[in-house]
Amino acid sequence: MRCEAVGWLLPALAAVVLAGCRLASVPESEPRPFSIGLEALDPAGGHVQGIAAAPDALYVAQQTRIAKLDWQGRVLKTRAVPRHTGDLCWHDGLLYTALAKDGKGFIQVYDSDLNLVREKPLDRGIDGIAILDGVLYLGMGAAHGRTSAKPHRVNILGRFDADTLEEVSPRAEFDYGHDTKYGFQNITTDGKRLYGTFYSVKGSPQVAVFDKSLRIERTHHLNANQGLDALPKELVGDRTLFIRATTQRGDDGKIAGCAFDFWEPDKETARGT
Repeated sequence: MRCEAVGWLLPALAAVVLAGCRLASVPESEPRPFSIGLEALDPAGGHVQGIAAAPDALYVAQQTRIAKLDWQGRVLKTRAVPRHTGDLCWHDGLLYTALAKDGKGFIQVYDSDLNLVREKPLDRGIDGIAILDGVLYLGMGAAHGRTSAKPHRVNILGRFDADTLEEVSPRAEFDYGHDTKYGFQNITTDGKRLYGTFYSVKGSPQVAVFDKSLRIERTHHLNANQGLDALPKELVGDRTLFIRATTQRGDDGKIAGCAFDFWEPDKETARGT
C-alpha cells in the first residue's frame, strides 16, 4: 500500500493513542454506596467513630473494634481495641488511631493486618486524626479547661511528626467561629487542605475546612461526625470525593449496622443511600 493511501490514518491513530493515555488515568471502577451489619460491628461498641480509606480496603472504628472491609463491604478482618478508640487515618501503609482512655490519649499505629506496631501516650484525651505532608494533626479536646460536653468554640489541635510521633509545633487553639461539643470528631485531608468534623450546636456547620497554617477557608453543613475520609486517587483519579459513615439502629435503638455514602464538597450534599 502506498504511503499516500494510509496518510489519512495517522491523525486517527494518534487520536486513539491519546485517548487511551487519558483513559489510563481514570480508575476502572469507583466505590459505590454500601452498608454493613453486625458481621462487622460490635453490638456493644457504640456508633461508628471514624473511617480510613485505603486503595484496597476501608477501615471502620467503633469504640471497641476496628473492622477491615473490602470496597463491597465484605469483612476481611476485625480486631478488638481499647475503649474509647475514635477516629483513624491511613498513611503510607499504616493505620493511625486516636484513643482516649482514663483522661489520657494514645496515638496507636497498626499495620494493614491490624497488628499494633507502636503507640504514643499523651497527656489528654484525643479524637480526630489526619496526616498531611508528613504532619499528623490531632484533635485534643476543649481549650481553657472547658468540659468538652458543654458548648464551646475553642478546641486544641496538636501537630506531630507522622514517623516519630513527636510534637513538632506548639498546640494551637482552633476556632472556626461556631460552638462545638466534644471537640473534633474526625479530621481528614484531600491532600491540599484539612477537613474537621464537629457536632452541630444550634444549626452550626459541622465541617470546617482549613489549611496547614490553620486558616479557615470555608465551612459546610454536613452531618459527618461518625466518619469522613477522602478517597485515595487510586479509586477516583483526580476527583475530590469523600466517603461518609452513618450508624444505623434498629427499632429497639440498638446498633444494627452502618451505611456509607459519598460527598463532593462543591455539591454540599452527600450522594448515595
